[in-house]
Amino acid sequence: MPNSDAERTDEAYVLLQTWSRAVARSSVHHVRLLVADAVRGRDPELVRRVEQLLVDELSARVAGAWETGWEPRDLVHAASTSPRTAVHVRTMVAVQAAASGATARAPQSWRDQLADLAPADFSPGTRWRPVDPGTGTSTQIRTFVDLLLLLKLLAGLRPLDPLGPTPSQWGRSPASGPPPATDAQASTTGRDRLLNRIRGLLAKAEATDHPAEAETFTAKAQELMTRHAVDEALLRGRQHDEVPVASRRVLLPSPYATVKATLLHAVARANRCRTVLVTEYDLAVLVGTPTDVDQTELLFTSLLIQATRAMAESGHRDGSSSRSSTFRRSFLLAYATRVGERLREADRATTATYGTDLVPLLQREAAAVDAEFDRQFPAVRQGGSTQVDVRGWEAGRAAADRATFVAGGIPA
Repeated sequence: MPNSDAERTDEAYVLLQTWSRAVARSSVHHVRLLVADAVRGRDPELVRRVEQLLVDELSARVAGAWETGWEPRDLVHAASTSPRTAVHVRTMVAVQAAASGATARAPQSWRDQLADLAPADFSPGTRWRPVDPGTGTSTQIRTFVDLLLLLKLLAGLRPLDPLGPTPSQWGRSPASGPPPATDAQASTTGRDRLLNRIRGLLAKAEATDHPAEAETFTAKAQELMTRHAVDEALLRGRQHDEVPVASRRVLLPSPYATVKATLLHAVARANRCRTVLVTEYDLAVLVGTPTDVDQTELLFTSLLIQATRAMAESGHRDGSSSRSSTFRRSFLLAYATRVGERLREADRATTATYGTDLVPLLQREAAAVDAEFDRQFPAVRQGGSTQVDVRGWEAGRAAADRATFVAGGIPA
């Protein structure tokens, strides 16, 4: 047993390095055996120091992820693919945010993510709470293994294209108050109010059991969004303003995240946005004007809810074979294909009512979106095919024909 603080620290460091190498190369069972062998019968102070070194390393890895383009919501989503890494990632995000002063220095979008994702007791003074030895050795071992798996995930993250300033580029002190409103901010506020109205209409459409009511609500929401998007393009054209282009990450829920990305692509294409899928993390990046990005995300979310409900109803009607993985993938793929066709038809009909003067304005916006997309993703490649269940495909197309939209034109 070490006799001094220096010896304890050295041994703690050696243990952590041994575990880190093991988790990178070995099975979880083997790592658990290594941790159990080290924890049982050891000096409690040594175990506490190993835990603190591990937490410090995790915090540093989280900070490194921020500098390579990751944001809190993305990181929690990536870690949620494994229940064992999902257990502690929110806490580590909160710990690192507190250490870096993110609640005072971060942009509002970051603070909103932290408020949504962090534990209930998150505050600027949040610290890691060491495992109480009184909970038992098995709890200590399980916590160490879970933290080591999270460390492995963080160490393997590949960079993402930053969507905004990284923490090293933030201001050093909290803002003294909100900046004075500008014309652009006033426009953004107006767009937010409109989106709130649209979300309200969509919520009513999804809550009602009467198809006619749902159609009325979604048609009104769709009308508001389409008119607003085109009016903004016309206003920019008259004022010769530059075309603003935004990028946003969309989290794709499991299962069948890759197929759900096909639905996102179909909605985006019809609404003048472009997408790229980050397969290993079940993320997609959406690029377009701010209005079109907002519209696409809202519509994708709505249609995904409708598709999931329709798929479940189809499975109950047709029996267990309709609940197979191949059927569900085929259903979603067909649904996305047919929705894309309907959206493009509706979009063409709606934009045609504005006359030919709109064409060069939309071409100008498309060029700006393409330029930003190509800058961020110069080497995007097309994805592969998937096995198709004919019954699932037919059921998915039928469900898409029954779907109601919140953007992209009003169906006849």
